[in-house]
Amino acid sequence: MRYGHILCSIASVGALAVAFPAFSAETAESPPGDLQGGPESTATKLPPLDFDLLGTAKPVPPIDDKSLRLRRTLLDWHQGIGIAMVGLQLAATVVGQLNYDDKFGGANTNRYAQAHSILSYSTFATFVAAGTLALVTPAAPQRRDGFDRISLHHVGMFTAAGAMAGQVVLGIWTTGREGYQNQQSMATAHLVLGYVTLAAVLTGVGALVF
Repeated sequence: MRYGHILCSIASVGALAVAFPAFSAETAESPPGDLQGGPESTATKLPPLDFDLLGTAKPVPPIDDKSLRLRRTLLDWHQGIGIAMVGLQLAATVVGQLNYDDKFGGANTNRYAQAHSILSYSTFATFVAAGTLALVTPAAPQRRDGFDRISLHHVGMFTAAGAMAGQVVLGIWTTGREGYQNQQSMATAHLVLGYVTLAAVLTGVGALVF
């Protein structure tokens, strides 16, 4: 009886092998996870993890202590002369307006002419001194990116330089046009440039002070 059960079991296994030959062969030859002949396993498709998330660090240039001390000293002088120049420019503009009103709208006493000339040339001299210090000052160790307060300062000072140069030319020309009909129009252009210069100076200096 026992042998009969064993023979029945062997016969059942043989019948299954005969009924599903393809399944048996495929199962024996295919590795796990690839029973249906699909794509490669998920592990082989993952991207490599050897990338740098923060990117390559830029090398930091060496800092020269002597150059930094010189830069700090020259910038201190530049700042002090610049503030003095603002006061002189404001005074020159006010006295220039008084001189214009006296000559072309008043008694033409010429009492403001000398003060205006002294203030104007003093303003120009301090502006040149401040600009020269800025040019000879060593550059910063690291350059800035984008438009910032220093950029606004540069825009204001370059505008003031052009307007001030125009003032000097128009001032000398206006003085030489004494008795001519176009003297007042030249003086008006000179006065307008004075206010443009004052606005540019206040913008450039204010960008660093405030």
